[in-house]
Amino acid sequence: MFESKNFKILLLFVFIGLLSCSSDSPTTNPVPEVDTDGDGILDSKEITDGTDKNNACDPIRNSGYTAFSASNSIWAAADCDNDGVTNGAEVTNGTDPYIDDLDTDGDGLLDSEEIADGTDKNNPCDPVHDADYDEYNATNANWAAADCDGDGVINGDEVLNSTDPYVDDREYAVAELLPNLSELKVFDGPLEDLKFNRTAHEYSLITPLYTDYAYKLRSISLPKNAKMTYNGEGLLAFPDNTVITKTFYYLNDERDATIGKKIIETRVLIKKNGSWVMGEYIWNDAQTEAILEESDDVKVVLVDYKNTEGEWESVAYEVPNMTACIQCHNNNGTTFPIGPKSRNMNFEYLGKNQIEYFVDKNMLTGAPAVNQIAVLPDWESTSETVENRARAYMEVNCAHCHQPGGFNGNPVVETLDFRFETPYTNTNISAKKADIIERINSGFPNFSMPYTGTTIKHTEGISLIEDYIDSLD
Repeated sequence: MFESKNFKILLLFVFIGLLSCSSDSPTTNPVPEVDTDGDGILDSKEITDGTDKNNACDPIRNSGYTAFSASNSIWAAADCDNDGVTNGAEVTNGTDPYIDDLDTDGDGLLDSEEIADGTDKNNPCDPVHDADYDEYNATNANWAAADCDGDGVINGDEVLNSTDPYVDDREYAVAELLPNLSELKVFDGPLEDLKFNRTAHEYSLITPLYTDYAYKLRSISLPKNAKMTYNGEGLLAFPDNTVITKTFYYLNDERDATIGKKIIETRVLIKKNGSWVMGEYIWNDAQTEAILEESDDVKVVLVDYKNTEGEWESVAYEVPNMTACIQCHNNNGTTFPIGPKSRNMNFEYLGKNQIEYFVDKNMLTGAPAVNQIAVLPDWESTSETVENRARAYMEVNCAHCHQPGGFNGNPVVETLDFRFETPYTNTNISAKKADIIERINSGFPNFSMPYTGTTIKHTEGISLIEDYIDSLD
């Protein structure tokens, strides 16, 4: 009996001892499951399946798969759809990292398609699309900034204007002397607004012609796909069907242009078959239209306006007849424009150098850098010498007649050569000083100079020429 009891007690102590030993032994932690490449598949399964646990794009996944770990650096740096954009960037951009949906230029064609087709994945206008194409991505900055129809309006603005970015819908000037100025399609909207259409390009001259203090608005319209050609510092070479306009007007109050204006005339030069033809359009009293003048009469238009000092001025403005126009624009029997010489347009106007503007607009070819082109002095610039200012003024206001062949080869007129490039010793100014002063101060018709286009003496211009003449030996 005693032995049996003691045996049980002994077993109890042995059991307690075993428990004590067991509790003192270390606990074995399970090995955590790992997804090294962040593709959403545990390494153990990749090993079992024979895929690469270090390759975020193995196995291949279909579009719409989302079990990946976007925070995993291996996965984020990979490009599982081979579209040139990393998985991480695709997540940031909200695109699918498992489908090639990259369209760099926004033209609606995937980059991979463009590469296969041999088109430019960075050019929104390659390949060329027909009218009504609408697969483009209007929010793509590359596409929005392009001009796929070459009409001078970028794609993004075409979308905003509800016009077709793949159709050149520009209106080009009509190179004909039609009865009404509006029919020439140079202006857009109400004619009296003098707003040019997109193919009529405003320009100005650094030293302009004086015409009884009238304002002038000038434009050049080229036919579609045609260009002007640089021809040295002189007159640009224009293609056939070029339309050049010059509109003369007075502000009702020179202190405030918003009060309105009185438009008098628009002179038009059109190049046809290598020759220039001229037309004169007279504006009606309602300022709604200008009519082609058929007679050779001089028209007089009375104008009252307030000058910059708020004082009333009155002008009996003479619209020259066609005979007078020909006299100025003709040299040895050939008619041509007078103003648009490269040296007289080589300055900044409307925010950009005009020569550079024409080049950038693909309107002018052959021009060197603008710093390689001569610049006619500004007759009003006090930074120029009196001689340069006066010679520039006489070039623009007088030289169309006073040069070899001028005034249709009149020998009396040819005794003076007022072209700016003519050396002083060849101008004959020295011998004619007294005659020049008398003529510019005369005020008598058919004697006073300039011969045509003025009824009011140009006080500032006369003063400049007098200062120049006085400075000569």
